[in-house]
Amino acid sequence: MTQQIVDITKAPAIEPLFRSLDQLYTFRRPLEVAEFLDAHPFLGPLLLEAYGKIAQYFESFPDVLLEVVSDPEAQRLVKMFGYIVTSLTPEEAGRRLRQFDREWFLSQIPRAEGLLNFDVEFQTL
Repeated sequence: MTQQIVDITKAPAIEPLFRSLDQLYTFRRPLEVAEFLDAHPFLGPLLLEAYGKIAQYFESFPDVLLEVVSDPEAQRLVKMFGYIVTSLTPEEAGRRLRQFDREWFLSQIPRAEGLLNFDVEFQTL
């Protein structure tokens, strides 16, 4: 998969918060991510907090990819996904993701207004 490289700071209406996120996350289709965050600014602080929580359940400095996706069941529903890249076994990655969800993220869903979710993506060699 080829990843588009764009200078996120040149996207319209980018705030310093987006630059902070750019230091923590890798953006897939960066302009789409920037526009989504610009339209839903309440997600920025939540994403900053989420990165630290993810690091507690996965690696110390996890690679997390942010991507804007359309729900295949409801084409008009667009969400942001954070894909936690890991080399853990599927069983262990699933266990840690469920623990992250139960212990922190599920209580944050109202704050995210249902527009953010996390999943794992397995690192390819």
